[in-house]
Amino acid sequence: MIAKNIKKLRGEKNLTQSQLADKIGLNRSVIGAYEEGRAEPRMTTLITMASYFDVSLDDLVLKDLTSGSSKAKFSDDSALRVLPITVDRATDKELITMVPVKAAAGYLDGYGDVDYIENLPRFSMPMQELPQDQSLRLFQIAGDSMLPLPDGAYVLGSFVDDIASAGGGDPHIVVTQNDGIVFKRLENRVHNKGTFRMISENTVFEPYDLAVEEVVELWKARAYILFDLPNTTVDRFKEIQTTLDRIESKIS
Repeated sequence: MIAKNIKKLRGEKNLTQSQLADKIGLNRSVIGAYEEGRAEPRMTTLITMASYFDVSLDDLVLKDLTSGSSKAKFSDDSALRVLPITVDRATDKELITMVPVKAAAGYLDGYGDVDYIENLPRFSMPMQELPQDQSLRLFQIAGDSMLPLPDGAYVLGSFVDDIASAGGGDPHIVVTQNDGIVFKRLENRVHNKGTFRMISENTVFEPYDLAVEEVVELWKARAYILFDLPNTTVDRFKEIQTTLDRIESKIS
């Protein structure tokens, strides 16, 4: 079923196997193996294909799309969340996509677009401490609400497919409809109030509630990267001074 559906959908877009491979980050030979039934796509590849072809994952896997037009769109209300990814063509392994601050605004429009995601920087990080069976993404954070992580630090997150179960006071990168990309600790109030409590490490910033409907994507923080080695004493003094300045400003 999957083999016939991939071939059918590729034909509807008038793409060669090589062109489709380029679009979704695979080798042409891999597409050929899928269409001939010699190999089965991994889940991450199926999700990418469903997003690219604009069909539901269920239809791509279970429905015979060769009998008619494949116009069943992916539902925003579905429990399955489509996540475009990039793949190393040589190894067929998923790569980590990086979202620098300068790309943050565009990410809000392009997070579901395979072509947009493909044009962001990407790399591999085969460290045993990181979950190898989950999609990872690197976000550069802005502001000082999560000190001691400074403005410009990079936070590596793993994709959370079940948003309603997230929280527990763990730090997350939250892609929101109206507030952009934010980095906060989350307290789950979804079942009682339909919100997440957004908590900063810097106590100058007051906690606030974010409606779960505002959340576009959620990534649980796994690691961070700094390129300026901290001078512990000096940096701690600066942190304290910044906090005191903010408190003084609020009192005034």
